[in-house]
Amino acid sequence: MLYLRSRSPRRKEVFDLLGLSYKVDPLDLDESSLTRERPLEYLERITLAKLGPKAENTLDLQVSADTIVVRDDTILQKPETEEKAQEMILSLSGRSHLVYSGLGLRTGEEVIFDYDVSRVVFRTWNKKDAENYIRRAEPFDKAGAYGIQDNDSPVLSFEGSYTNILGFPVRKFLRYHRIWSCYLGN
Repeated sequence: MLYLRSRSPRRKEVFDLLGLSYKVDPLDLDESSLTRERPLEYLERITLAKLGPKAENTLDLQVSADTIVVRDDTILQKPETEEKAQEMILSLSGRSHLVYSGLGLRTGEEVIFDYDVSRVVFRTWNKKDAENYIRRAEPFDKAGAYGIQDNDSPVLSFEGSYTNILGFPVRKFLRYHRIWSCYLGN
């Protein structure tokens, strides 16, 4: 059985598009950053922690992912309030930032961590633009307070993988075809 360790509707959508047969089985964990933890250290720690304990059945595959938005070497987490979401969006306005999505795979004794990175450029938005977007998109479950897939997204352009920005590093996942191909649906 393939287990997707995520509640993200965007990750489920990607798995469906890939034609995978899977079960959603997320784990709850504290995603707080540690003192002096660098963004990629954080990404690896959280992505692998989301895999959870080793499966009892060595034929099972556990897949986890985590996405972070990084501006000036600072992680912009999911906003907890409208004010925090507005602050994040305005801090990204007219600027570029990086989006990293980590991939965790565990099957039998093998544990893999990999990640992809994309550069995103935001439109120049004012406070009213940000307020309207937040009311419409309710981006409280999204790192950096935005979704590239949202109508009237603040994203002007990007370099790299769309699905990476969406929340799952498909390009990296495809590299491990030998591990997950047996879970393709009929």
